[in-house]
Amino acid sequence: METMKVETISKEIIKPSSPTPNDLRTLQLSIFDHILPPVYTVASLFYTKNDLISREHTSHKLKTSLSETLTKFYPLSGRINGVTIDCNDEGAIFVDARVDNCPLSGFLRCPDFEALQQLLPLDVVENPYVAAGTWPLLLVKATYFQCGGMAIGICISHKIADAASISTFIQTWAAMARGEAGDEVAGPEFAAADFYPPANDAFKFPVDEQANKRSSITKRFVFDASKLEQLRTKAASTDVVARPTRVESVTALLWKGLVAAASLSLTTSDHKVLFQPANLRPKIPSLLPENLFGNVMFSSVVLSIGPEGEVKIEEAVGELRKKGEDLRCLIKDEDGSSSSMIGSKLANLMFANYSKMSYETHEPYTVSSWCKLPLYKAHFGWGSPVWVAGNVSPALGNLAMLIDSKDGQGIEAFVTLSQENMSSFEQNPELLAFASLNPSVLV
Repeated sequence: METMKVETISKEIIKPSSPTPNDLRTLQLSIFDHILPPVYTVASLFYTKNDLISREHTSHKLKTSLSETLTKFYPLSGRINGVTIDCNDEGAIFVDARVDNCPLSGFLRCPDFEALQQLLPLDVVENPYVAAGTWPLLLVKATYFQCGGMAIGICISHKIADAASISTFIQTWAAMARGEAGDEVAGPEFAAADFYPPANDAFKFPVDEQANKRSSITKRFVFDASKLEQLRTKAASTDVVARPTRVESVTALLWKGLVAAASLSLTTSDHKVLFQPANLRPKIPSLLPENLFGNVMFSSVVLSIGPEGEVKIEEAVGELRKKGEDLRCLIKDEDGSSSSMIGSKLANLMFANYSKMSYETHEPYTVSSWCKLPLYKAHFGWGSPVWVAGNVSPALGNLAMLIDSKDGQGIEAFVTLSQENMSSFEQNPELLAFASLNPSVLV
């Protein structure tokens, strides 16, 4: 198959349809926002042909509804300035593009990660790391395939948005485009710095100086519903966890494969640790509304292994379950406390854990789950997406992003590793017993 060629048609800045009031012009970032790497949280949504809607009409509807949506999501058209966002209505970038040499079905037959990157709008900024930490905080790219199908690529700075936040934004924007989200629809709450302590410039966090210098590769592994059921059975044990969740089972299997691949590497560290960010909104619903926008996560080491250790899937599942219970108990112990008191306690715990590690002695991995986010309900007026992909961009190494398959039963894992580790990981027989490497997206 020839290389897909994406051609930019136009680029423009979209501003909120109504100016942001003066009393909302400055938004404080939280300490959690502050420590996150300057990358974008990205989602790619794919739609098949709709004969009733022209390309011009679609583009106009997307831009108009985006402008209306930005009135509710006003910080996304602002600029980061140190530890605050200037909500100055500078705007978001919207790119229209087209693909004439490949139908959407051709792309989805074997979704290529490099081609997927072309469907994101980050090629219009000079340096995405700088942009994600300053401006633009939101970029969108609508790509039209000659067959009538289309892709919408959405990038929001991770400094202001986690996966649940990008999902909230997409749902509201889609409702606006359908004409169903006027003033009566509750907008997002920008109060993450009322939960976690506010960021301050004096706070410095250890960073991996080599992070942007390593070359990495991302591949897609799909666990269909029946294989996932088999994996859950394998991961179960009567005395530890009788019925593991989908995410626990996949996380444990990926961890085993990641450790095995790293052990063959010449540059591996003695201790490997796995972080798993947890969305706190459903864990403290009385204090954290679902529409709370920002980075409202708790990230901690859920699994670790020394130089001579060997991963057993059942034990890894047991440890994941225990860490989840520990977090629940920690939150329950604070029952009756204010949101900021719980946030301060969780922040202190996170930073105490982080401070015990160094990049010289520990090799960090992350498995982040987007499962259960309603991204397949993003209906702009021409049906639901046939495929959704999620990640961060530019890519971060040693990262696996989990996202639901369209049926809500399977899981797709986008795994980013060094070339050396990936060549071993993608051939792991135990992994391939449950997962398919980049199968066709069934439309």
